[in-house]
Amino acid sequence: MHLFKGSKWLLPILLRQHRMRLIYWLAGLTLITVTVVASYQSIYGDTASREAFGLTMENPTMIAMLGIGYDNYHVLGSLFAMEMLLFSAIAVAMMNILLVAKMTRDDEEQGILELVQARSVGRLSYLHSSLVVMLVSNLLLTLLLTIGIGSLQIDGMNWHGAVLYSSLLGGTGIFFGCLTALFSQLVETSRTSMIFSFGAVLILYLLRAIGDVEFTALSYISPLGWLARAYVFTDNDWWPVVGLLAAAILLTLITYYLQSIRDIGAGFIPERKGRKNASALLQTKLGLVFHLQKTMILSWLAGILIMGIASAAILPELEKFFQDNEALQAFLTANGSLMEQFILLMMSIMIIFISAPVIMSVLRLHGEEKAQRTEVIYSKALSRAKLYRTYTWLAVLIACIFPLLLACSIWGVGFFAADEMMAWEEVFGAAIVYIPALLVLAGIALFLLGWLPKLISLVWLFVIYGFVVIYLGDLLDLPKGIKLLSIYEHIPMYPSEDFSWGVILSYLLISALLIVFGFVGYRRRDMEG
Repeated sequence: MHLFKGSKWLLPILLRQHRMRLIYWLAGLTLITVTVVASYQSIYGDTASREAFGLTMENPTMIAMLGIGYDNYHVLGSLFAMEMLLFSAIAVAMMNILLVAKMTRDDEEQGILELVQARSVGRLSYLHSSLVVMLVSNLLLTLLLTIGIGSLQIDGMNWHGAVLYSSLLGGTGIFFGCLTALFSQLVETSRTSMIFSFGAVLILYLLRAIGDVEFTALSYISPLGWLARAYVFTDNDWWPVVGLLAAAILLTLITYYLQSIRDIGAGFIPERKGRKNASALLQTKLGLVFHLQKTMILSWLAGILIMGIASAAILPELEKFFQDNEALQAFLTANGSLMEQFILLMMSIMIIFISAPVIMSVLRLHGEEKAQRTEVIYSKALSRAKLYRTYTWLAVLIACIFPLLLACSIWGVGFFAADEMMAWEEVFGAAIVYIPALLVLAGIALFLLGWLPKLISLVWLFVIYGFVVIYLGDLLDLPKGIKLLSIYEHIPMYPSEDFSWGVILSYLLISALLIVFGFVGYRRRDMEG
């Protein structure tokens, strides 16, 4: 037990350190889940709408996206589980990946672990305390979701199913938290650990998608494929929860062993050695900044392009299915053809994901400052203005190039897959019109960096709120005034809506002002460290 000595003292410290991060995640996940549950009675209140949804789940594309459907479509709870369980599990996995990577490898990079180990504590105490914080967080999430879903007393959503649904999400979070802890032993940086973890989520999701459509055995290899086979609110099978927890225990034991034999700061997979001579691009400021972030940028780009290609591949089946189902046509309220409405909806959702690398490119400058590396840079012949401008240019390039590449992937695949694809200028216009909104987000991040660096993470609230409005706004019947608080809501959904130069120019002006005022604050304030 000497390996875990001091864990009881470290646990409250870690809880206090990450309490706000946990509160935001737990409150957000619980609020969104309970709100969606409450809306299902009005959305699927009649038999026709439930049968129509059941027909959608017979489509291979929908099975690949959401998982296998249940036989009983008349139970409201089963519809909710089929539509929300998988994506909610991915959101919970993201929460745990970010949390565990921060508490393990990131704290080790910052030298915190070395300071702790210099005291009279066990070799596994910090890791053990971090995993306990992760475990407590998922147990709290399970409890909050159970109370929220069960207390609504909606037909078909009993307490047994509510407990199982919540436990599946909690078990998924524990599994991916333990998997991230394992990756943190194998690699030398928190960034690589998160890349490995998010890559694992993507691979497991693809395995599940292929397995659910073609080869069932692959779905049983992926823990994400176990979720739908719990048949929540119908058969209520608990073996997926048991499997997730058993896999998490195995990963934890391996992680403990690796931590016990590993030197602080080292990893079992060594970092790839760089080139002896820097390329011409790397010798430029923008090239260096891109090199530091290229893994993050290329990973997000690959994921976004894959999602764009997958969305375009649905188009042929989409047209045929909606033409044959009048019940689902009643849910279409936007102008334009079905294909146009679907592409514009997917474009607006994908822009939310593009917002992440735009913001993260700015946050990297703040991370360099917190790690005290900018002090070294500024001791040389490089001004704050030049470095600030370089990071700003990279964020602007991401905001401009990513939507264009997304439009290329959607139109290119749709041109060959669909009989009558939208005109290329309409698809590209639908993507380009969101660029000013991305620039405003970059401007907000830069403004906070300059004046309120400790609150720079608040920029994510704009992204989260925008996602809720786009993805759940119509589902929850949010008032127009509430929707307009979203940055993305003011952007016209071209070509269904008229192009507005007033909105575009206003956004560009706002982003320019935010960037300029952000620089004023960044130049005047003291550096952190």
